[in-house]
Amino acid sequence: MNDREFSVIGYGRFGRLMASILSRYHPVFAYDIQPFTPGKNIKKATLKEVLEKDVIFLCIPISSIEFFLKENRDKINPSATVIDTASVKVYPVRWMDEYIPYIPHLGIHPLFGPDSYAINRVNLIILTPSEQYPNLAKKWRDIFQEWHFFTRILTPDEHDKSIAESQGLTHFIGNILLTLNLPETKTPTKGYGMLRAVEEFCSNDTHQLFHDMLMYNDHSSEMFRAFMKATHSVASLIRKESFNGQKDKIRIGAMGDEGSFSHEAALQFIKEKQIANGEVLCLTTAENVLDYLELGKIDIGLMPIQNAVGGVVQETLTHLARTQCKISGHFPFLVKQCLLAHLDFEGEPAAIHSHSQALRQCKSFLNTHYPNIPQIEECDTAAAAAMLARGEIPKNAFVIAPETCAKLYNLKLIQSNIQDLDYNITDFITVIIDD
Repeated sequence: MNDREFSVIGYGRFGRLMASILSRYHPVFAYDIQPFTPGKNIKKATLKEVLEKDVIFLCIPISSIEFFLKENRDKINPSATVIDTASVKVYPVRWMDEYIPYIPHLGIHPLFGPDSYAINRVNLIILTPSEQYPNLAKKWRDIFQEWHFFTRILTPDEHDKSIAESQGLTHFIGNILLTLNLPETKTPTKGYGMLRAVEEFCSNDTHQLFHDMLMYNDHSSEMFRAFMKATHSVASLIRKESFNGQKDKIRIGAMGDEGSFSHEAALQFIKEKQIANGEVLCLTTAENVLDYLELGKIDIGLMPIQNAVGGVVQETLTHLARTQCKISGHFPFLVKQCLLAHLDFEGEPAAIHSHSQALRQCKSFLNTHYPNIPQIEECDTAAAAAMLARGEIPKNAFVIAPETCAKLYNLKLIQSNIQDLDYNITDFITVIIDD
C-alpha cells in the first residue's frame, strides 16, 4: 500500500487535519468547492483527479454525502476504496451501499478533531463496515493501528446509538451553554469550569455540523426526548418543593404592574372563582409570569391573549410557544382606557406613553384629538403611569392607563373611556404547569 495515492474531498477544518495525518504515510491530494491553500506535503487537485486516486476519504458534511455519491458514482476509480468520515454512520454507509455497491467502501468516525487531536495522545477511530464489504474494517483497523491510532469496530447502528448518547448529548448541552453565553464568574467552582469546558469544546464547530449530527442520527430523537423529559422532571421537582409546598395561598401571577388591567382581571378572576386564599403577584411581562410558573413561585399565570380592537397580544403568544404549560381557562374582561397626566402639568402633551395594545385600542381617539403627538410604547399601562409619577417619563407627557392608576399613583384624570370601541373586551387566559 505504500505506493498508493490518497485523496481528501472536503478541505474544511477536519479535512485539513485528516489530510495532514495521511500525508505522513502517503501522497495526498485535496479538493474542495471553496478556494483553499493546501498544507505541507498536500497537493491541490481537481475533482476528477481526486476521484481517480486509490483511497478516497470523504470529509464533506453529512447532508452533502448522498448527493455527492449520486452525482459522481460513475467517475470514481472502480478499484479505489471510499471511506467516509462523518460523525454518524447509518446513512452514509447505506448511501455508499446504494450508489457505489461495486466499489469497496467503509465508514469511519475519528473521535477527535482539530481542537482535540495531538500526536502521542489517545486518538480513537471507530470503524463501521458495510455488510457488502465486512472484512474491510479489519484491514483498515490494522492500518490505523500501525499509524498509532486506537480502533474499535461497531456496526453503523451500534455507533449511532452510542454516539447520540455521548457526543450528541455533549454537543446538545454545549450549544445550550453557548446560547446562554455563560459569564465569567468570581466564584469559579469546579463544576462551573466543567461547563465552560463543554461550551469551549463546541465553540469552534459549525451550526451545520451540530444540525447534521442530530438530523441524520435516528437515535438523536430518543436522546432529545429523554433530555427534555429529564429537564421537565427536574423543573417539576423544583416547583413541588418551592415555598415548602404550603398551599395556604393560591398565588396568581398577572402580566402587568399594580393597577394594570391584568391586575384588575386577576382580582376579578379570584372573585368569580371564589378563591378565598387568592393572592396576586404583579409580574409585568409574559416572560416573568412564565418563569415564575416554571419555578413554582406562582400556581396560576394570567395573561391577555387578544383584544377586540388591538388584536392578538404578540408578547403572550411568543412566550407561550417557548414554555411547556397548559392553558387551563379563559375569560373576557371589559377594558376602559383613560388618559392621565401629572398633577402639576397643564396644556398639550409632548408625548403619549402606554403599552402598544392600549395605543392601538385608542387609535381613532388619538388621531382625532392628538394627531401630531408622538406615541411612545412602554412595557405596561400601569408601569407607564408609575414612571410618570416617579419622574422617569417627562412631566409634560400623558399616559394611557386604567382609571385606578390615577389614585394609585396620584395622577390627574384627563379623560376616561377613550378606547375606540365601547365594548372593548380583552380575552385573558390562565395557564398552569401540567406535570
